[in-house]
Amino acid sequence: MIRVGVLGQIVEGDEAGRFVFIKELPDDPPSYLVLTAADENFKTFGGDEWVEDYSSLVDFFKEGGWIVEWR
Repeated sequence: MIRVGVLGQIVEGDEAGRFVFIKELPDDPPSYLVLTAADENFKTFGGDEWVEDYSSLVDFFKEGGWIVEWR
């Protein structure tokens, strides 16, 4: 299950070991910003990806093979 607005750590797949946070953007329907970083405070080496909708977010996770432990 993908959790929006909750910090997680990628434990499997591309970018394993990094942290992830997903922000829901106020579009209609909502789009999402996927933030990643090397540390849980998002101060070290981060990245961001925009996805069009929830279905695209699911595909994004599948493509990266991400398994995330949500906090």
